Amino acid sequence: MQDQSPTLPMIAQHIHITEQTRFRRILAKVNTVSIDQLDYRRERQVYLLTNGKRTIAQIASLLAIQPVEVAHIMKRLLEQEYVEYVPYNTE
Repeated sequence: MQDQSPTLPMIAQHIHITEQTRFRRILAKVNTVSIDQLDYRRERQVYLLTNGKRTIAQIASLLAIQPVEVAHIMKRLLEQEYVEYVPYNTE
């Protein structure tokens, strides 16, 4: 039996997203065409502010929105493979 890694939507379900959770952009998606494919202006803003160092709370503060809204957007971006999770111990 082959050991298969979980699909991205499953990974997104297992990550506990808090105000201190961080993500980084996947470099293959850092281009105008990919960014233009994001559905909403707010998604593009969150995506462009994601750098692996900013937390959900920091991005929310910069955009003057609630952290829960950023968390929902980040989950969608993770499922669409625009971002990846940064573990807490990674600087």
